[in-house]
Amino acid sequence: MKILITAATDSELLTAQAAAAVSGHVVTLAVTGIGMVATAYHTARWLLDESFDLVVNVGIAGSFSERFPVGSVVCPVKEYFGDSGVQTRAGFSSLFDEQLLGANTFPFVDGALFYQLPAVMASAGGLPFPPATGVTLQMATGSQARVEELQARFCPDIETMEGAAFFYVCLSEDVPFVALRAISNKVEERNKAAWDIPLAMRSLQAAVRKLLSLFV
Repeated sequence: MKILITAATDSELLTAQAAAAVSGHVVTLAVTGIGMVATAYHTARWLLDESFDLVVNVGIAGSFSERFPVGSVVCPVKEYFGDSGVQTRAGFSSLFDEQLLGANTFPFVDGALFYQLPAVMASAGGLPFPPATGVTLQMATGSQARVEELQARFCPDIETMEGAAFFYVCLSEDVPFVALRAISNKVEERNKAAWDIPLAMRSLQAAVRKLLSLFV
């Protein structure tokens, strides 16, 4: 198989390097940069230049859910752009709320981006890790008030800065894709002392190895 593996940072992508080298597949590794804009631009550039059997996005994430503690790994299956909209006196109003964009404008469905299980994943047994709903933000959450606002609006399991952008590009280009996210922290009042990035990176490395071993 010809596989493109992307990540926002060098350290996240490094988790895929060893697994890719012994996978038996033709694997391209690409750092896209942090955030939605960089992710969309660099992912699209790769897809315009080459064809791949599968595109994989790997990285770490914050968790809203007790079901997904630090060190666990999930497969996002539904993504929201969490801060694309308008700030009003009443609070945040999305592009869909403001009727600036139709909630079912391709590739959105009811205002969300949904994972489409590609044939190559189905034949490999489906998702290798629990499914999760993600919210993607340009500014990471660091206050309890913001946590509660996001939970009320999106019911997310995880938060990232790239997930929805990756979904948007892959769905728009109609390419098979899957994302893996290892939990490094709870989404709460910002407290980096409670984060465990090394554990998340080890979990992500094992997850990439497991994913690539599914395909023969």
